[in-house]
Amino acid sequence: MTKKLSRRTLLRGAGGVAISLPFLEAMLERNRSVAQVGAIPKRVIFFFTSCGVVPDTWWPTSGGERDFVLNRAHRALEPLRDKILLPDGVRMDTATNDSVGRNGHDKGTAHCLTATNVVEGPSGVGEFGHLWDGTAGGISIDQHIANYLEGETPYRSLEFGVRAEGIRQALPSRISYRGEGEAVIPRHDPAVAFDQIFAPLAGGVDAAAARQRRRELVLSAVRGDLGRLEGRLGYEDRLRIQAHTASIEELERQLGDLAGAGACTVPTRPGGIGDRDYPLIGRAQMDLIVHSLKCDLTRVASIQWSTGQSGIRMDWAGHAASHHGISHEVGDLPTDWDAGKNWRQAATEIDTWYAEQYAYLLTSLDAIDAGDGTTLLDNTVVVWVNEQEQDIDNTHRWTRMPYILGGSCGGYFDVGRYVNVDARHGEVFVDVMKAMGMPDDTFGDPTHCDGPVSGLT
Repeated sequence: MTKKLSRRTLLRGAGGVAISLPFLEAMLERNRSVAQVGAIPKRVIFFFTSCGVVPDTWWPTSGGERDFVLNRAHRALEPLRDKILLPDGVRMDTATNDSVGRNGHDKGTAHCLTATNVVEGPSGVGEFGHLWDGTAGGISIDQHIANYLEGETPYRSLEFGVRAEGIRQALPSRISYRGEGEAVIPRHDPAVAFDQIFAPLAGGVDAAAARQRRRELVLSAVRGDLGRLEGRLGYEDRLRIQAHTASIEELERQLGDLAGAGACTVPTRPGGIGDRDYPLIGRAQMDLIVHSLKCDLTRVASIQWSTGQSGIRMDWAGHAASHHGISHEVGDLPTDWDAGKNWRQAATEIDTWYAEQYAYLLTSLDAIDAGDGTTLLDNTVVVWVNEQEQDIDNTHRWTRMPYILGGSCGGYFDVGRYVNVDARHGEVFVDVMKAMGMPDDTFGDPTHCDGPVSGLT
């Protein structure tokens, strides 16, 4: 008769370090499987821009699902076309049906990652219908995923901003919330972000190598204990122990691969960047995201470019008008504007510039070998979201949201496609959660979410 093992049974590694047995049937965590152990971690990044897009130059206009032709705004993504997914037909119905919010940018930015109605604050309504101190009504998708993964990495999530401040109203200023009234403030200064995130790694390469060697010794000793334990178990549990042994061997191999590849190196501290240098701040923040994911310091990150109702003036592109001004056709373009250039061309140049930044982030992730023939991008999904649908007129709409998913997140998303869908944005987030291993079938307002989207996987 096989003796029953306690759930507290431990395997003793080198130096008395104890490792529990988490893989027997009674010990399996809900919705996790033995097959997942040793798998390359999945990551998610949310990439926020504002004021909508010019649909005529954004969406593909020819070709089919897989042979689509990228439009003018997305030319920078051509080398990455096999690793992106463009879902056309996503609606932000929660914003459309929000009767509390009165300003389009309040609603668009607050709903962008939360899919919940806004909540009016004590100061009430101000100019242009803004809720001066309003808040999103629930948790944002990034924080919901971070809650699920909490404890897996040193940082549950990392939030970065690129001049994502300076607007008086609360709602267009923030995209990330831990809950109603709990906005998450992004890190705005790359140098400060570096000091906060990477300072704990300052022990240097020797310390890191020592920690790795200790892990290898523990794993080697535990593998021996597993072999001795196998004879005391029944058939089903022996199969699980064999799977666990295989996962230990895979983990040892991965440790060796990571050591050889120098997987985690402390990046150079950003410096010499002016606090208003939008392009350089953005580039530095994206580099910090890539290093953070490469070092597995977090698996959830976001980058917020400006705010909802963005006041950024892209003077490096020759623009004298703000992004928000251009998006509403305000006649503040300079009188000596290039011959034939109009507000639509200016808006397309803005869309194109952001696509170039998105391409930089994807390319940086794709350059990192994950150790099994895939790349960091292949095991990540970078969700490009916007607070508005389009910037070609003077209205705020959310019926054709300009989303792009970059990376398959470990093969979950069927990338390299332009697909027509009939979906609400909370349903897209259900797919993102499932890609990250979560069991959830709804997110945000459940009356506007019926589960994952048909056609993304």
